Amino acid sequence: MPDSLSSLYGGRGIAFTHGMGSHVFDSADRGYIDFFNGHGASLFGHSHPLLTEALARAAKGVWTSGAGFESPVREKLADELGMMFGGGRVFLCNSGTEAIEAALKLVLTLRKERRRILACRRGFHGRTCGALSITFNPKYREPFMPLVGKAEHFSMDDLADNIDDDTAAVFIEPVQGEGGVFALPAKTGIKITEACRKHSALLVSDEIQSGLGRCGAPLASSLTGLDPDMVCLAKGLAGGIPAGALVWKKELGDFLPHSHGSTYGGNELAATVSLAVLSMVMHSDLPEKAASSGEFFRSRITAIRSSHIKDVRGMGLLNGIELDIPSVGVVKALQENGLLSLTAGPRTLRFLPSFAAEEKDFEDAAIILARTLEGF
Repeated sequence: MPDSLSSLYGGRGIAFTHGMGSHVFDSADRGYIDFFNGHGASLFGHSHPLLTEALARAAKGVWTSGAGFESPVREKLADELGMMFGGGRVFLCNSGTEAIEAALKLVLTLRKERRRILACRRGFHGRTCGALSITFNPKYREPFMPLVGKAEHFSMDDLADNIDDDTAAVFIEPVQGEGGVFALPAKTGIKITEACRKHSALLVSDEIQSGLGRCGAPLASSLTGLDPDMVCLAKGLAGGIPAGALVWKKELGDFLPHSHGSTYGGNELAATVSLAVLSMVMHSDLPEKAASSGEFFRSRITAIRSSHIKDVRGMGLLNGIELDIPSVGVVKALQENGLLSLTAGPRTLRFLPSFAAEEKDFEDAAIILARTLEGF
């Protein structure tokens, strides 16, 4: 990896050349079970035939026309996303952090007389300056504090009690990913929703990693007691092609003219693939399959007899294993043994299987994890 990239991301030491379903292959043609999937962006795995066909079809037309022009595919995508709120408004962008930035600007437009933005401890919402203001971990935020606004962070349990009439918005992940894979208890989510309604604070659900069926429903908010005013989506929205969206209730209002924009947001390539993704998520049993697959996988992890495993948690295909040893070294060892994963904090492994993962993949992954932990 070039130094300019490795200094930011670190090097994993392998280069992938192709993938199929839940497996990827490196330049030596060695296969890996992919439970990393580009930080969860490859929600359908690799080379999915419907997504491949959609991309090939889109490549023969206009690639990107710009948001000022009419685009049937972009308009259809906005209509489909808006149906999450029974006909909501949509802003199309390229990533999760851009969706968060859009939400922050819209919140400040709609609640400009209010000063407080609330978020969760352990929450992660992105690395651009606006998104950093609500991201909890100081290591991401503090080097840029002169440019980053100040949000107030509370535990999940304490969040509702701190919402008041000066609160503009509450940003929350239904299932925290980077922060350790903690699902919001439904009772707590209901309490947060009720407090937002009582004080007319906007509730913004960050479903960048948890949404689009991964956790067992089109939106994980519905499983965790949240009834959001806005939802931020990205990662799997176009199956791995850069795409993001902010969706919000129509009755709230809209951006001021020319106050926000995106050069590539809603481009025809990404929009065509996103429509294929939404069709599969909204009109198939994939969310239900994700829920049952996740339960099966966690049951196999729980059965591992290792003193290093302290907790197994997650929802659907978003899973965390808390260890009593640093997770970075385990991630590297798992890779050497043919299983790709990532961290979710200093002592938590994170597994993000795709919809393409089959029962054998989960069985094999548990076996590899058990064997790997024996070496620590």
